[in-house]
Amino acid sequence: MSDFQRMTKEELHTILNETEQQIHDIRSELELRDNDQQHEEVESIELGEEWSPVKWHQVRTFFQMVLEELRK
Repeated sequence: MSDFQRMTKEELHTILNETEQQIHDIRSELELRDNDQQHEEVESIELGEEWSPVKWHQVRTFFQMVLEELRK
């Protein structure tokens, strides 16, 4: 005779609910860790200058032109 057979329906429901909550908590933790790992991997990517959509020398030149226009 198993332990489950000796338990009341209420006790079985309680165990089931607690187990389902633990499974939910574990899945949430796994998802959180997966997201953290993805963020870490993305942050560790080093892009060379050729990958940058911004050409900083052009930005600097643009602002110099704007400042010159404002000073007129």
